[in-house]
Amino acid sequence: MPSPDERELASLLVRKAEGDEAILDRLLDDPDVPDDVLGFHAQQAIEKRLKAVLAFRGIDFERTHSIGYLTSLLEHHGIDLPNREQIEELTPWAVAARYEDRIDEVLDRGTARELVSILRDWSGPILAGEG
Repeated sequence: MPSPDERELASLLVRKAEGDEAILDRLLDDPDVPDDVLGFHAQQAIEKRLKAVLAFRGIDFERTHSIGYLTSLLEHHGIDLPNREQIEELTPWAVAARYEDRIDEVLDRGTARELVSILRDWSGPILAGEG
């Protein structure tokens, strides 16, 4: 059972993830919105859900944008997650796409949105104490 502090941090991270997801939903089909903006919010929604699960389970984690680090930490603690390789591919959108002049990747917007949904559905039961 998570402590009150762990539960509070997990709830905060979920709320933040929901905000990134809402932005993604509103802008996903707008061709004038660049991929780096959408990739950033998709990556952030997933990163925050992973961190929410870690917090809920009482697992300490470093402040990082590396989804690979977070997924490794989850798996090290026996927590399986779906689509690991695909979600790890979103890591560059957190930093490189936001702070560099150009990223050589094109965001598959549909896949990014689907991955955010998959992680939301995966984390929900865990954060409800069912998983």
